[in-house]
Amino acid sequence: MRSNRLRGCLIVAALFTGTASASAQDTDEKPDDKTAPDKVAQAEPQAEPSPQTPPSTQSGESPTTPGAREAPPPMTDEQMRKMISEEVAKSRPKGPALEFSGYARAGVGLAARGGKQVCFNLPGADTHWRLGNECDYVIEPQFTGRLVQLEDKSNWGVIVMPGLYRTFEDPNGADKTFFANVPAEFRQIYFFGENVPQLLNGRVWGGRRYYDRLHLDINDQFLEIEDGDGAGVEDMNVGVGKLSLAFLMNPNSEATTLPNAALPGGAVASANLAPFKLTARLTDIATVPNGAVQIWAAFFGSATSKDQSGADTAIPKPANLFRFAAYHTLGKVLGGSNLVGAKVEIGSNRLLWRAVVQQQMTFNNGHTGFDVIGEFRSTRTRDNSDAPWATNSWGSVGARADTQLSGPFRFLLEAGVDHVFPNAGAAPNLVKATACLAINAGTEPGSRPSFRLFYTHAFWNDAARGLYDLGQGGNRLNQVYGDKTNGGSAGIQAEAWW
Repeated sequence: MRSNRLRGCLIVAALFTGTASASAQDTDEKPDDKTAPDKVAQAEPQAEPSPQTPPSTQSGESPTTPGAREAPPPMTDEQMRKMISEEVAKSRPKGPALEFSGYARAGVGLAARGGKQVCFNLPGADTHWRLGNECDYVIEPQFTGRLVQLEDKSNWGVIVMPGLYRTFEDPNGADKTFFANVPAEFRQIYFFGENVPQLLNGRVWGGRRYYDRLHLDINDQFLEIEDGDGAGVEDMNVGVGKLSLAFLMNPNSEATTLPNAALPGGAVASANLAPFKLTARLTDIATVPNGAVQIWAAFFGSATSKDQSGADTAIPKPANLFRFAAYHTLGKVLGGSNLVGAKVEIGSNRLLWRAVVQQQMTFNNGHTGFDVIGEFRSTRTRDNSDAPWATNSWGSVGARADTQLSGPFRFLLEAGVDHVFPNAGAAPNLVKATACLAINAGTEPGSRPSFRLFYTHAFWNDAARGLYDLGQGGNRLNQVYGDKTNGGSAGIQAEAWW
């Protein structure tokens, strides 16, 4: 009796599920669907019965007739349970899911003159040509937990990224353990909801994250970068493009301190100064076929209050700053893509403008890549409204070729020139070139992981050497090549993103 009841309940549930499925299929069919009439019209005429074989008196097809459908055998209780559980699972919201991605690079090397690897960076330049010229390592594993997936197709979850960035010049102080292990900190941890219909299929987020990043790959330069703590909405489809808005700050900043009477000679971080950023960007603005514009804007301000703790210390209020930038990308140009951009920053004591062009190309069915970057930046700064302006400008041009030799083996060649236009005096100059043999997990330039064996050589003028003598961004170079105007390094490096 109990078995019959179970079978009855299961059969009712299965029939209900099948009816719902059939109803859904009927709903999906278009009113003007001609499938059934076409099949009827194309059906072959029935063959007349043979005189030797009397026609059957039964209606419908006989079980022995070719093409006839046999009745399926009755399902067992276990088969019925399995079928119903599968149907229920299809209608149930998906559970949590974990995704793993990230980026890492690390390498070691020796200076051609002896000693540790030296990387060649020109003081006053915004970046450097990085192939075989990176005296640092980065570890950034990222974990994305998708916690809730709703019927409206929105996804809600959390992103966590422990990470480490360290240059070869960082000391091993008492508070560090770099020598023995690889310590990490939380570089990103924030919650998100994406593909939210009420946000125009955009995304909401809150926490600490990498934000507003626009990157030039081969020289590892961020044209835009506004990392911080905050919240915002992004990639909302507003018709003309995708709109993003955010508020960011660093509540842990201790850049401003106040004397503490309880600790002679000591100081405490000031709560009276809170720098913040309001950012906006509008991307995917279609222009020509395969072309789009993205517009970036930001306001850098601060909230201040008078110190009430009795320290009687003036709280300096930083000058406000406005940022505007526009970048145009165009695909299918010389077998690749093109980016042209301009940026300005305007404040009472700071003026900056930048122009950049990048061309990325592929040849040989994608097995050979060629990247070119040209850039110019000019900055005028002063300490206050009564101080004179100081101008510093920088220009750079360079390229990288990356081609497959055979199988996973590749050859890379990169060369770049950096030139600084100072406010006064001689202009520092640096020329750097790198040849590299690599083994990649794939046949394309972007295939990763990549393992590289490289040699880098650089040439700099006396004006640049004078800056190294002053310790401006070239301590290791000054230690090894202080009396020279050229030098080299050889080493190995591994890099991967996934």
